[in-house]
Amino acid sequence: MVQARVTGSAANCPACGVASHRVHSRYVRRLAEAAIGGRPTVPKLRVQRFRCSTTECPRATFTEQVEGLTFR
Repeated sequence: MVQARVTGSAANCPACGVASHRVHSRYVRRLAEAAIGGRPTVPKLRVQRFRCSTTECPRATFTEQVEGLTFR
């Protein structure tokens, strides 16, 4: 098992693009299993869910994404 966490303090809302610093919650995502050094691994990533700070935005909350690693 490999565990990691994102350390960013803000993320951009995917709907309106505005940066938010308001953390709603945190949780662990289990990523696709991979082989590292020929051994099977289970990557787990702790991410944050943010509240969008734009009142007109249709998304109330969103999860930060790690470019090249996670996606919606």
